[in-house]
Amino acid sequence: MNTKFFDALHAKPYLFRRLTTFSHEEFRTLAEKLEPEWREREYQRLRRKQRTNAVGQGRKYALKTFGNLLLAAILYLRTTIGYELLGLLLGIDQTTVKRVVKRVTPLLQDRFIPVTALTKRQKRTNNLDELLKDYPELTDVIFDGTELPIQRPKRRQKYAYSGKKKRHTKKSTVALDKRTRLFVGVSPPRKGRIHDKKQLEQTGWNQTLPASVQRWGDLGFVGMAGKEWRLPHKKPKGKKLSKRNKRANLAHSRERIVVEHGIRTLKVFRRVGELVKVKSDAVLYTLLSASANLANFKVLVRQGIG
Repeated sequence: MNTKFFDALHAKPYLFRRLTTFSHEEFRTLAEKLEPEWREREYQRLRRKQRTNAVGQGRKYALKTFGNLLLAAILYLRTTIGYELLGLLLGIDQTTVKRVVKRVTPLLQDRFIPVTALTKRQKRTNNLDELLKDYPELTDVIFDGTELPIQRPKRRQKYAYSGKKKRHTKKSTVALDKRTRLFVGVSPPRKGRIHDKKQLEQTGWNQTLPASVQRWGDLGFVGMAGKEWRLPHKKPKGKKLSKRNKRANLAHSRERIVVEHGIRTLKVFRRVGELVKVKSDAVLYTLLSASANLANFKVLVRQGIG
């Protein structure tokens, strides 16, 4: 382990925040919330029947503490560098970095997304509920599609080509609570050719939400059924929008802009915010969910919840 790197990072609060997006205090809170479940998962992994060594035996983690393991996973999400270079910075082998990321990121997948009609699970099995104890019922949800640029695929390129972005992408639909600005849903990624409306319909979220919840969207969701939808006016073909409709669209944009700010907090984790090199959709969905959960965590702790 490169102790000089960790010491220098912890000794400079400004640098620590620039690299991780967290202050020292926020990072310690995150580690404290996650460590009990990490220890439980490690205990279950080490006591599996196929393992010959007893619990406590075998090789230890080169990074030693859970805080260092979590920091390595966050640095992976925050950068686009490969395992080799990240391992060189941390003073460990590239396979060790890959193993750490694989085992730590699942802790971040669904811990800070509130339990709502959009989430499949009914309860949590860890002690993180306290962070969300003040979370109210949903009243307004803003939907938006976000595209993640990818390298040109070798096969079936046209299905990944986005006419809007003029490049090959993966697309995911996000749902944001309008009041608290928390992510309440992130859909699995699909090839960039899919339309926003079709992808949302495939998630089943619109049918799951009760009628009392207002849905907000942009022109990509024009045609969604239900009086609960709040959508901008679309310009008629060959005609112009009236001044009244333009004012209504401007007011709608001011209400909906929070989802664009939310997507920005997700994409500061450059592993999903810049050119995505992950081939597996399942792995990419894990990284997207982890990034959304870390964005939610920052909102929660900065609002004083927990």
